[in-house]
Amino acid sequence: MKQKKEYMDLTQYAVDQAMKAGADAADAFVTDSQKVEIFSGNRSVESVNASSDAGVGIRILKDQKMIFASNNDLSKEAIKEMVTDLMKKVPFHTPDEFNVIYGKEFGVLEGDWSNYKDLLSYDPKITEVPVEDKIKKAVTLETSGLDHSPKIAGAMYVLYTDQATMAYLANSNGISGWYPTGYCGGYAQFSAADGDERQSGTQIQIGANYDDFDPVQVGKMAAEKAIQMLGAKPIKSCEVPMVVSPEIGVDLLTYIVGMLSADPVQKGKSLFAGKIGESVASGNISLIDDGKLKGGLATQPVDGEGVPRQTTPLIADGVLKNYLYDCYNAKKGETISTGNRMRGTYQSAGGIGNTNLYLKPGNVKPEEIIAGIKDGFYLSVAFGLHAGINNVTGDFSLPVAGFKIANGQMTFPIRGVTIGGNLFDFLKSVDRIGDDLTWVQSTGCPTFSVESIKIGGVCLLRRPSHHQPPMC
Repeated sequence: MKQKKEYMDLTQYAVDQAMKAGADAADAFVTDSQKVEIFSGNRSVESVNASSDAGVGIRILKDQKMIFASNNDLSKEAIKEMVTDLMKKVPFHTPDEFNVIYGKEFGVLEGDWSNYKDLLSYDPKITEVPVEDKIKKAVTLETSGLDHSPKIAGAMYVLYTDQATMAYLANSNGISGWYPTGYCGGYAQFSAADGDERQSGTQIQIGANYDDFDPVQVGKMAAEKAIQMLGAKPIKSCEVPMVVSPEIGVDLLTYIVGMLSADPVQKGKSLFAGKIGESVASGNISLIDDGKLKGGLATQPVDGEGVPRQTTPLIADGVLKNYLYDCYNAKKGETISTGNRMRGTYQSAGGIGNTNLYLKPGNVKPEEIIAGIKDGFYLSVAFGLHAGINNVTGDFSLPVAGFKIANGQMTFPIRGVTIGGNLFDFLKSVDRIGDDLTWVQSTGCPTFSVESIKIGGVCLLRRPSHHQPPMC
């Protein structure tokens, strides 16, 4: 996939038209994307969906009012018509003193953005490899799981996917440039059976480089996860140490970073509002958002407003240091943008989002963490994590699954239990962090453990006296 100079010219044309029409400021964002999705079933290709999409999104600022529209018609006539329509509608919008089009106040990335090779997450091979080869990867993803063990009863969902995008940005304050981005990988879910029992296992691998995707490994890992859960049973209620798998840690981090966005913070809808400089986690927790991480899936030269990507420590040694900002929320908070405006497509005006988010790894092996626990729980599955945490209090109760830890070893699988507590208490009880930083798309987390967690399990009834009801 190649850069198209005419698209760069069109972004500037859209901005120029907006200014001629009377806008105070404007920006234009063009994306040109190619996407492939291949589903495998019954050991052969089930469907192939190949698509391409290009279009322009325009933001216009007039009298402190911001208006946005998008169109997949990239003709100059269509762009001019869209600008005219926006200018007619902008008087009906509500003014906001914090609306802003970026003007280099947070720095500028000089020269051609596409020349910053260490700031690109793009592999041209993604679009160069024939679809036939990608079909083979999809089928291999399925067959490697199905052939992993006789206990695998079938494939529930198998997908290979990739996308390459060229992004072009220009605004009325002299910001302009383009850069490529892309990803590829796969997702697999298998069912394992033992008699009448059925359990499932999933695995996902999405990265920036085509050759890094290993369908055999992903398929086998998904199948093995299903097999490992066979024979799962509940345990009685208890309070024990817990080890958290990297995959569940990633889910937790994505929830936490949503509350570290300046938007909910400024609206008073975040548990972390007003806590800058305070201890919010144990001293061994450092959470970092790094838009410049070499090789990171979300690494880009600039954000969706043209602000250079940055490395932002959110939590350092347990202390809350920063929130994530775009230009609007930075102006509102009288601070600077952290380069976190996300605009993946021309169809969206975007919003604050994380880039490469990760929990800083420790220096202990995961096996050593488990070996140090006499009686505990290994958490590998959490259901409805984001819905199970109270946004006001931080209290949570989550249905989970995992494994019993006994005398430093993972033993039988556990299902049908819940864990409960408070998010801040949970973060402050993290005592050991592993060295196995594991990435799930653009979020990374190592294995870690907490000192104790309350597990709600089966209720074991004792025989009541004639004066007492049954008790657990």
